[in-house]
Amino acid sequence: MGKIEFVSGWQKRDAKLEQDAIAAWTAHGALPDGVNPEERAREIGSLAYEGDTLAAISTVEIRPCKPLRNRLFGYLRVFTLPEYEQQEIAIGLAIHCRDTLEQWSLENPDAKLCGMAAVYQSPKLGPTPIGKSGLTLIGYTPQGYQHRIVWFKHIRT
Repeated sequence: MGKIEFVSGWQKRDAKLEQDAIAAWTAHGALPDGVNPEERAREIGSLAYEGDTLAAISTVEIRPCKPLRNRLFGYLRVFTLPEYEQQEIAIGLAIHCRDTLEQWSLENPDAKLCGMAAVYQSPKLGPTPIGKSGLTLIGYTPQGYQHRIVWFKHIRT
């Protein structure tokens, strides 16, 4: 594996990044039924590339976190292309996305984005309460999946 470069796509509406993501999702059947790839592409957080080859995609949906009094968090989703799985690219992508969102939150205080969150659906994820990306276990969904968050440093209670 060559050098992985992380590229921010958050709020950029970059046609090339969106086309790369849509092509990967479509080729691998990665999106759930009923999810429009063009709409999902508007939620791109960061992408990981090895040279010109897409390795992984993160998207973010801003929504309330019920256990935390409905404060707004950017819920992270990550899709790693099969040939790049098990290489910790997803961790680097999550860290890059977290940093991107935190900077955006600082620049856009009216958005009231407090942090990044994720629901871990894979049993391979989350062996420790605090992951390398900073996402910390706060509980479980009704389906038994781990619910994790990281607060941005500038947020005050």
